Amino acid sequence: MLKPKKKLLLIDLDGVLVTSSGPNAPIDAGLSPLHGMDTGDCLINSGATIAVLTHRHKTEAEQILKLLKIDLTNIVRCYAAQELWDCAIKYKQTSQTLLKGLRKSLILPLIKDELGYGPEDIAVIDDRMEILSEMSNKGVGLTLLAPFRTTNSNGNVHLITFDLLEALQVFEKWSKDMSSQTTQHINLKERVVLNNTLLSHSTVIALNRWDYFALTRKIARTLRRYISQYMPTTFRSW
Repeated sequence: MLKPKKKLLLIDLDGVLVTSSGPNAPIDAGLSPLHGMDTGDCLINSGATIAVLTHRHKTEAEQILKLLKIDLTNIVRCYAAQELWDCAIKYKQTSQTLLKGLRKSLILPLIKDELGYGPEDIAVIDDRMEILSEMSNKGVGLTLLAPFRTTNSNGNVHLITFDLLEALQVFEKWSKDMSSQTTQHINLKERVVLNNTLLSHSTVIALNRWDYFALTRKIARTLRRYISQYMPTTFRSW
């Protein structure tokens, strides 16, 4: 496969494009856009080659993109939990995945096979430093830490995030710097979200109660949490 001319930007959902009442909270708990309702237009108009990379269930991820008005035809891929598990099987990482959970770096070989991007041609925006560190260790060219927290001012709770346009400009500048051969890490500047409208109050993602993948993942998470009481450095939730 020929090496693509453009570089690839992987964007997380939770803590980067949207926020909810808690980590991996269901959409019916209410989702808020961190960059306004024109997030989709902002990404599309940037001209960047973009894929979504999330730990969420595929159905949830696609629904969130729909609520953000991001057409799936305008991004090259939506990589969700199912793809991460498929990669664990395909690239013989099943045992480690069962022990440590789904790691986003599992997707890198698939991106190379499907799209032709090596790790050095990939940038990642995520709100978790441990994920970015692992991606850097795997050779990802640019990692962008998205600030995400809440602050209380005069009794009003505000969200701290980043400027999406600025992040896209950083990515564009890095993409054009062909002399850069080393991994770069950038902490994006903080921005306060003052008016935050819920994307959805009552939209329910009704995952099939007998969804094989969802059930298996739930059981594995429960087992790891139980065992972690005895081997805390080996197991973690996913």
